[in-house]
Amino acid sequence: MDVQFVKRSSLKLFISGILLLSFVPMPSLNAQVPTEPIMVKIKGGTYIMGQNDGEGDERPEHLVEIEDFYIAKFEITVSEYREFCLATDRTMPKQPEWGWIDDHPIINTSWNDACDYIQWLNKRTGEDYRLPTEAEFEYVIRNGGEKGVYPWGKALPSNENLADESFRAKTSRSGIWKNYYDGYAFTAPVGSFKPNKLGVCDINGNIWEWCSDWYGEYSDQKSKNPIGATTGKHKVGRGASYGTDPWHSRSASRAYVEPDFKRPGFRLAKDNE
Repeated sequence: MDVQFVKRSSLKLFISGILLLSFVPMPSLNAQVPTEPIMVKIKGGTYIMGQNDGEGDERPEHLVEIEDFYIAKFEITVSEYREFCLATDRTMPKQPEWGWIDDHPIINTSWNDACDYIQWLNKRTGEDYRLPTEAEFEYVIRNGGEKGVYPWGKALPSNENLADESFRAKTSRSGIWKNYYDGYAFTAPVGSFKPNKLGVCDINGNIWEWCSDWYGEYSDQKSKNPIGATTGKHKVGRGASYGTDPWHSRSASRAYVEPDFKRPGFRLAKDNE
């Protein structure tokens, strides 16, 4: 056989192989299936929302009926949010003073950022995640609608990262839970503390979180699955944080900011299927 023919044939096969490989789809970061949250099923019920002797916008106390739903066991983490940023070619939020730590909750996100994340995640997973409503959030803080000022009772907190002695040592802030030591001056890895009675972690500590609702006044009428005001200027934030004093750690405490305000984090919810 002609040696030149063999060489030319081998060269053709080699080139064909390269061309074939060039058409094989390579793994893409955008094509990766993102991490999905661990969801906890919450059994619905009727509870008293608000606190008559709290802030003015926590009044009046009123009955709320909540249907079964799901809420994420943990807040969205730094690593989960980074995955979204890489896939959508956007920058991470402003880095906090303690830096980005993968298993800590994401912080410094706007309400719009949270919605963009959810839209991306739903498209990638085929799920229908959303932000929890304010009524759902307080229901979970209250361990399924229990009464009381704090979800842990009248004693010091037992399972939340709040403004403690560690926080005061770092910041010199005086508005803290005195003689309470949770071990973290700032955010803690999600799930560092025992879950509440419903199996949800960090629901009233670590970071404050976005709800889906437009902020509005309460009605004294009983409502079922309320979703807040129909429109408005501010969105609701719920749950205390690593820097929250006792007054603002109450189960009924509300916060409201414009949707482009970049400070809170968030967790996901989902309707019962």
